[in-house]
Amino acid sequence: MTGIDFIAELEFLTTEKGGRKGYAKSGYRPHIEFENYPEILTTGQQTYIGKDTVEPGEKIKAKIAILSTEYFSNRLYENMEFKFCEGPRTVGYGQIIEIINSDLKSDPKIKQELINLNLYPKDILDRIKIVYGGLRTDFKIISELQELIMSEDSLRNPRLIRAIIYLFTIGKIDRKKVFQMAKTDWRDILMCAEYKYIGGNEKSIRVRDFNNEFGNETLEKPAGNNGYN
Repeated sequence: MTGIDFIAELEFLTTEKGGRKGYAKSGYRPHIEFENYPEILTTGQQTYIGKDTVEPGEKIKAKIAILSTEYFSNRLYENMEFKFCEGPRTVGYGQIIEIINSDLKSDPKIKQELINLNLYPKDILDRIKIVYGGLRTDFKIISELQELIMSEDSLRNPRLIRAIIYLFTIGKIDRKKVFQMAKTDWRDILMCAEYKYIGGNEKSIRVRDFNNEFGNETLEKPAGNNGYN
């Protein structure tokens, strides 16, 4: 682990509040979980500024170098909060005060609500967890979708993400193929997810609207369309 990714202000919990029993020495490398990114746990090496050790309950500024920098490319921002842990135990909290690695810095003109799937409407993650929950696959899929919306700004809206999830969760199209379709032309995703061919003349009608939440996406049956279901 080399270089500095950002500078943060850290607050170590007291031992009584679940923190460490002893001091941490500069070079300490706990796990880090950034706010609104629970699907990935990375490691952050802490190099303390002005002193070599920190006691439980103390606050200090530190230079931080993280693993998984590629996942957090263009996602971090000043004042972003995180917690640092030893296994399942949280031992302290931090806040970014300056980003050094420019590759990690989020474009201030892009709203976090557009590039972070965890900030999308709740029904989206619920759908993934209902289908894949408990298999650890849900974390993998969430990570893949996070990368997808970062790679294509045209896909950064709930309607398209719902349509993408619908296509691979119903089992008719492989997930990787759905992602590739989305990158090639997002309109193909909407045609496959929201429309149905009826009769023998290849006429299509809209049967779903993924502007609506999962569970409410199916449109009412149009009068006279016996081929609709």
